[in-house]
Amino acid sequence: MSYPGGGGGQWQPQNNPYGQQPQQGGYPQQPQQGGYQQQPGGYPQQGGYPQTGPQGFPQQGYPQTGPQGFPQQGFPQQGFPQQGFEQQPYGYAPMGGEPPKKKRTGLVITAVVAVLLLIGGGVTFFALKKSDPAANAGQDTPAIAAKNLIEQLGSGDVVGIMASLAPAEAALSKDYMDSMTKEMKRLEILKPDADPNKLTGVEFKSENIKFDEAKAEKINDHLTINKLTEGKITITSDVSKIPLTDKLVDALGDKVSLTTSKSETWDITAEVQKRGQPIGIASIKVGDKWYPSAFYTIANAVLEDEKLKWPQQGFAPQGAGSPEDAAKQLVNAALDADLKKVVSLLPPDEAGVLQDLGPLLLEQAGTQKPTGAKLNALETDVKDVTGGKQVTVKKLSITAEGETVTITREGDCYSADIPREGTQKLCADDITQLLQQQGGKKIPSEAVEIIGRVAGSVMKTGVGVVTTKVDGKWYVSPVRSYYELALTLFRGFEPKDVDALIELLKK
Repeated sequence: MSYPGGGGGQWQPQNNPYGQQPQQGGYPQQPQQGGYQQQPGGYPQQGGYPQTGPQGFPQQGYPQTGPQGFPQQGFPQQGFPQQGFEQQPYGYAPMGGEPPKKKRTGLVITAVVAVLLLIGGGVTFFALKKSDPAANAGQDTPAIAAKNLIEQLGSGDVVGIMASLAPAEAALSKDYMDSMTKEMKRLEILKPDADPNKLTGVEFKSENIKFDEAKAEKINDHLTINKLTEGKITITSDVSKIPLTDKLVDALGDKVSLTTSKSETWDITAEVQKRGQPIGIASIKVGDKWYPSAFYTIANAVLEDEKLKWPQQGFAPQGAGSPEDAAKQLVNAALDADLKKVVSLLPPDEAGVLQDLGPLLLEQAGTQKPTGAKLNALETDVKDVTGGKQVTVKKLSITAEGETVTITREGDCYSADIPREGTQKLCADDITQLLQQQGGKKIPSEAVEIIGRVAGSVMKTGVGVVTTKVDGKWYVSPVRSYYELALTLFRGFEPKDVDALIELLKK
């Protein structure tokens, strides 16, 4: 299938060679001067995927927002009903980054933002009935694919909406939803019989939806922007339908409204008149079939908002021969400030949108200087995870400004050889003691124990990047890397930790 384009001793806090915290990819953050800095008038900083390499993805266009990481700019919080659940459910990572602009970029916020939130984990457990397997069969034309997305909205089938997306996007949401639902049941947050395909909480309704097929914009042979011009979409949220365990419902109390159903309607016709142009819904070609794409749709909305055009030709994917080599190439590309190489090493099915945007991202980033750091050694462990293989660091050696830092992982302990400071060592069992020393009485003892246990679990498991195989080549998946990090954190919790946190909430 083809896709679109000190002298040793224990490690003291002040000597932590990671600086702040390890990035998702398990690599220490490198000096900013070689990174991708924000350029005046550049590509919106809100957009992009979470960081995974030594400097992650370029700060210019790739901040840490959510698993999807697409720009929130133009997609204000009010675009999805927040009444009754002001915070993200279950403590999962919110879609952060810079605050969104006050203006509204259009009613893609109605047709697409909910889908992205579902994929990104914001409302992962708000879904409805089991979707029709035929929804992901693909369509013969871009227009039919776009209409299919809106029809799924009309049916109120949130799971169906996700299933109707491009195969890679649908797989991302399904894999994460299945895994996270399993963890939530283990932690006794969701009821034992909770089914990720049948969870409830949000209902969609679309009315009188119309596209102007004559105005459809063909970007290239695998991307068409369909123009949505008329209709209404209503989203109704009902938190009481989420299969939360009784103990969690009791703990939430008045903090979350569990009895009131909230609805919000967007008038597409009025929004189109206001913005002076139709709403773009992207369809992409995978193999010989067309699918609606949430990734491309939001990217198109950002381009419209910034008055930028899609490049005529994108970057070709350049995969590696093995998961280990893909990770190593990404590290070297980041150290060399080679944005083109970084983007080319992303999966063409999951991150094709970034490869199609590649030349524009490169232009907006401007000339970047290499960090000057050199990767001397990168030894890794590889294990199977859902959707690919996770590459975790076993030994990392980097030389910068004439000094070499070497980090080694042995079991659940990390050692760092630091110039003029010798070897520092930190083990999973040391985390709780460090928290007690640093936090003193400011952090409740229960919280210290939980944080220490979770952090220790992460150290035992190891943190790395997830690689996926597409057409015989291996690529680094930022989205799956983010997902796996979130799951690793959740796996460090125990049901008694949830009980302890509930008791803390009551105090």
